[in-house]
Amino acid sequence: MPLPPFVTAPKLDANGRPILGRDGRPIVSVGIYEPKNHVRGYWLVSDPVTLTLAPGGQDTLRYLIDQQGHFDWAYIMGVSDGPFTIEFFDGGAQRRLSNKPVHSVTIVGSGARPFRLPEPYFFDVGDNQRELVATIRNPVFGSTNTIRLVLYGRRFYHREAPPAVAKKFQQKFQSGWRTYSYFLVPNETEGDGDIDPVAAGGVGSFIFESESGVDTDLHKAMFSSTGAFTFQLRERATNRTLSNGIVRSENGFGNAEFPFYFADSYLLERKMQLILDVTDVSGAPNKIFTTLAGRRLQYR
Repeated sequence: MPLPPFVTAPKLDANGRPILGRDGRPIVSVGIYEPKNHVRGYWLVSDPVTLTLAPGGQDTLRYLIDQQGHFDWAYIMGVSDGPFTIEFFDGGAQRRLSNKPVHSVTIVGSGARPFRLPEPYFFDVGDNQRELVATIRNPVFGSTNTIRLVLYGRRFYHREAPPAVAKKFQQKFQSGWRTYSYFLVPNETEGDGDIDPVAAGGVGSFIFESESGVDTDLHKAMFSSTGAFTFQLRERATNRTLSNGIVRSENGFGNAEFPFYFADSYLLERKMQLILDVTDVSGAPNKIFTTLAGRRLQYR
């Protein structure tokens, strides 16, 4: 899944004004013309670079976007000794990017198959800097876990760009300020990201709910479980089911590296609920972690 393709554009002078002729250098296609030498793919590495957590341990990874340029976050990649949970918090916008902690298997990919955010998340550094904080928890039932988590996207070096180009950067990304990528997990998820298991051969229900003041446009479905299960999705308000029968877990959910994409995004409006009814078919207690990823549509 590559980043947006490259295109050519009218040649610009040192002040960003068009002049006669064509500039053969490729530029990034973001709906505006900007010279490619002011945009770079960029790995954002945390401080500290790795965490080693004991069972039940918790700590934070901090990602600093300095004053060099804006950062358009697109991918999540990582490596660890075992699963963990994550909560992302954008301190500059005072914004959580999930309703509760999210299971790593559902949103952390690898360099070969990174997890791509439903919508790139733009950090406008302006004249200052921005910080993203990831709260990492190691499950109580796990073992010692060493975790390395890397974010990847595009860096827009607006400070060194011609004024007209820097202004275009700003105009382009400020227009999308009220929509951003978001992870939605069931209300039944506990504060540390854990969830009660479904009994062997038993049934359970999990509720996905959009909060008041926001709609959530859902694009992808991912899961991690200790056994197989079947499911059906239904809308609480209408009792409409989204299938004409029972679906096997592998046919409706992927993981971070191979997400399941909805045929059309599902708009979960404010305070509306989408219910996941499950039945265990593994014959053993089954911990089922599910995540729906999409765009948050903020109105307040």
